Amino acid sequence: MEGNSEIAEFFTDKCVFLTGITGFLGKVVLEKLLRSCPDIGNIYVLVREKKGLKSKDRLNQILNEKLFSNLQCERPEIFNKVVVVPGDLHEPDMGISNEDRERIIRDVSVVIHGAASVRFDEPLRVAVNANVRATKRVIDLCHELQNLKVYVHVSTTYCHCHQRELREVVSPTLISPSNLLNISEWMDDSMLEALEPKLYEGRPNSYTFTKAVAEMLVQEHAGSLPTVIVRPSIITGTAKEPFAGWVDNYNGPTGLLIALAKGVLTSVYGDINKVTDLIPVDMVANCVIAAAWHRGSGRSQKMTVYNMSSGADNPLTWHYFMECVQKMPYKIPSKVTFRYPQPRHTNSKTLHRMRMFFQHYLLAQAGDMALWVVGKKPVLSRLYEKVENHLDMMEFFSTKEWYFYNENVRALYSELNATDKDVFNFDVKTIEWKPYLLSYCFGIREYVLKEDISTIKEGKRQLARLYVVSKVSNLLIMLGAWRVLKMISLDPVDMVYTFSNYIQELVDAF
Repeated sequence: MEGNSEIAEFFTDKCVFLTGITGFLGKVVLEKLLRSCPDIGNIYVLVREKKGLKSKDRLNQILNEKLFSNLQCERPEIFNKVVVVPGDLHEPDMGISNEDRERIIRDVSVVIHGAASVRFDEPLRVAVNANVRATKRVIDLCHELQNLKVYVHVSTTYCHCHQRELREVVSPTLISPSNLLNISEWMDDSMLEALEPKLYEGRPNSYTFTKAVAEMLVQEHAGSLPTVIVRPSIITGTAKEPFAGWVDNYNGPTGLLIALAKGVLTSVYGDINKVTDLIPVDMVANCVIAAAWHRGSGRSQKMTVYNMSSGADNPLTWHYFMECVQKMPYKIPSKVTFRYPQPRHTNSKTLHRMRMFFQHYLLAQAGDMALWVVGKKPVLSRLYEKVENHLDMMEFFSTKEWYFYNENVRALYSELNATDKDVFNFDVKTIEWKPYLLSYCFGIREYVLKEDISTIKEGKRQLARLYVVSKVSNLLIMLGAWRVLKMISLDPVDMVYTFSNYIQELVDAF
């Protein structure tokens, strides 16, 4: 490496306003700024009260998470730069007090807006408020800032997922941001729901639609605000920083891998030859920070859109993804497993439906009946209903493939000096998928399931027991099927007699 970090120098003494720091990407952006830009000014973080916890308490909880452990040990004083701003993006003026607002207007020169509702099944009105109206409130604040250098808007590559190719430009939506905000105020839910098929233009949900409209809103103000848009694809665990494998949520592939590893899910439907566009969260954070530097330092005078994705330069197919992770439930099993994991991927929707019926629906019904008999609350049917809903929402993305052009991302990376290419790496060509997915699975076990490495032996013992149960169950099912076939040739009286004898044999066996 040669020279100092130009990015770190840009952030020296500059104050930053962050939204979304309670979310996955927001936490990583905050940690990276503190660690790699040590001379940064204050970082104002918008945090709302939740479940009786004050904003300051929620921030303290975040700063005590594993993600920040290295900083806590090495430079605990750096956290004095993090200033909590109590507020709520759903309220007028973001619910920020006059005192805090005046301080932000005076001090802040970099704004990174990463807050959003990422729920796919959110009602349209809720998604509009979270992803469009909230963006307008942040933009309104940006117009008041006395020394704004750059506003970074975090979007998604799937904002126009009804198209198979997405260039690094803002594409128009069927309705303008102002009109959407207007109708969401006076239309009732049934009226909005009736409009969804036309408004979405083939998009599968309110999330992708409202993120596209939010981009239109940002573009409308690009002439008067120094703006960039960063579009990550499917964000997954850290590749390297501050350590490999960190993840803190069940979204996307994380929830899928947990369900497969615990035996809750045995069948995955999708086109195994399609590319799934995963991107490590630390690379996204580095791209966000580099984009802020590039526009904020005057190296660009126009609004630039960055498709931060992996598919164009380092494609990962579902087939290779499953090949890399399918042995992980046996190598590092969870200590709490529902049944012996037997993950299977299929391109056949009919076969997938059959598996779901026999291996999930019938099992849930039988399990709930057993729970009811012993006086416990049935829970399995509800669990599998949630799993089914999650799979239905993922189906649009697991059966299709997109090509995200990323010339702007490549150009941005090429303008970094040697030091910044190392410190703020977001070159997706450097990702080695197999070791990355291995660390990702370890991270899911440790940081999402809260099971440290010392419990792997316990997990393997549990897995061995479930293996025996699985084989015995399969044997009983085969025996039962044979008895049923044998009974078909009997008259009704003999059939009832034979079936009752079989049930009695099973009872005696246990």
